Amino acid sequence: MCTLSFIPRNDGYLVAMNRDELRIRAAAAAPTLHQIDQLRLLYPQEPSGGTWIGANSHGNLLALMNANPPKTAGLGVAKLLAKLKSRGEIIPMILQKNTLDQTERALSGFSFAGMHPFRLFGVFPGAKEVRQWSWDGRRLSSRTQEWIRNHWFSSSRSDSRAEKQRGKTFEMGWREDLQDPAAWLRSLHAGHVPDAGAFSVCVHRQDAATVSYTEVQCAGQELRMTYQPGNPCEVRGTPTSVVLTLAQ
Repeated sequence: MCTLSFIPRNDGYLVAMNRDELRIRAAAAAPTLHQIDQLRLLYPQEPSGGTWIGANSHGNLLALMNANPPKTAGLGVAKLLAKLKSRGEIIPMILQKNTLDQTERALSGFSFAGMHPFRLFGVFPGAKEVRQWSWDGRRLSSRTQEWIRNHWFSSSRSDSRAEKQRGKTFEMGWREDLQDPAAWLRSLHAGHVPDAGAFSVCVHRQDAATVSYTEVQCAGQELRMTYQPGNPCEVRGTPTSVVLTLAQ
C-alpha cells in the first residue's frame, strides 16, 4: 500500500512517496546516512533494519511497493515464508551498487524466495532511466519506464482501483507551468479526493493509514531526503531533512 511520484528535472529529479501500513505496525526511524566503503546510503529504517525507500551518493534511488495481484493462489512456499523474509531487506543490499547495470546484475542473483509479491522502482539520473522490477512470488521481471513524470499506486484492497482513483487525482491537478512541483506533490500526497478512505492518496482506514511521507530532491551535486512521520494531512512537528553530497 503506497503512492510513489516521480518528476524529472533538468539536473536531477523529484520523488515523493506515501507509505501506507497497518496502524499496529511499529514506527520507523527517520533517514540516516550509512557508509559502505566509498559509497554512502541514505534511508529511513524499520526496527528490523529494512526500508522501503533509499538513495545513494550516485543519486540512484530505489523504492519498494507491495504488489497485490487479483489472484494470489499458487504462491505456495513464498506465501508461507513471507514473515520469515522481509521485502525490506532488498534496498539496503541492492542500493550498494553504483550503476543501473550493476543493480540489474545484483537483483538477478538475489534470492526472493519467501517474499510476497512486490514492485521495485529504480531511478538512475546518470542514465536518465527509470526501471521497474516485479516479483510475482515465482519470478522476477523488469521493464524500462520513460524519463517522464509518472505516478504508481498500490492498495491491499485493489491495486487497479487505487491506480484509477488516485491517478485521476494527479492528472487533474498537473500543469506544465507549475512554479513549485514539490509543493504540488506535498499537497496531493496529503489529499483526500473525493474523500478520505482506502483509495484516497492520503489513506484513512480503520485498520491502516498513510504512516509517513518521504520526499527526495536530487539536483546538481546534492540529494536531500525529507521525512515526515504520521499521516501527511495531519503534520505534527518538524520533518527530518538529511542532505547527501553526491559523488563527483
